[in-house]
Amino acid sequence: MYNVVVADDEPIVRVYLEELLYNNGYNIVGSADDGYDAIELCKKTKPDFVILDVKMPIVNGIAAAKIISKEELAGFVLLLTAYKDKTIACQAAEAGVMGYIIKPVDEGVLIPAVEIAISKYNEIKKLNKECQKAKIALEERKYVDQAKNIIMNKYNISEKEAYTYIRKTAMDKGCKIGEIAKFIINSN
Repeated sequence: MYNVVVADDEPIVRVYLEELLYNNGYNIVGSADDGYDAIELCKKTKPDFVILDVKMPIVNGIAAAKIISKEELAGFVLLLTAYKDKTIACQAAEAGVMGYIIKPVDEGVLIPAVEIAISKYNEIKKLNKECQKAKIALEERKYVDQAKNIIMNKYNISEKEAYTYIRKTAMDKGCKIGEIAKFIINSN
């Protein structure tokens, strides 16, 4: 079940959206009538996503989306608007919005838009994890290469023998090869 915050300054629209989402298995963790309160709710509840109306008092939806996206207060943001305006759409994209929904909203529009955004968000999360793993592996590889050079020079052995030495040491000590490589580098 995904947690959601809904923000719209029109109570009827807000309640309608909440009802549609709830009836489709989403958990409403917060409801706001302005962008400021939406941001504060996201800080408190860390929802999976937030739906923001563009035109709201105090802080508009685009400004709120920028803050929520930048500070990672929600998994993603969907923007809701009554205006078919290319400028607003461009501003929404720059604010990190995952989807843009035009009012009036019905279940046949809202739920597919939410499901597509969730799917894309999950893909992005997966890619970010893979990217992070690749960064760690690359960093580890740099340490291993430095450590191999130290071992090669210290014992006058080949690169393959130096790598085998580092790998065997890591296995014997029950730790990662990168940890042994860092130790070798720091101890020389």
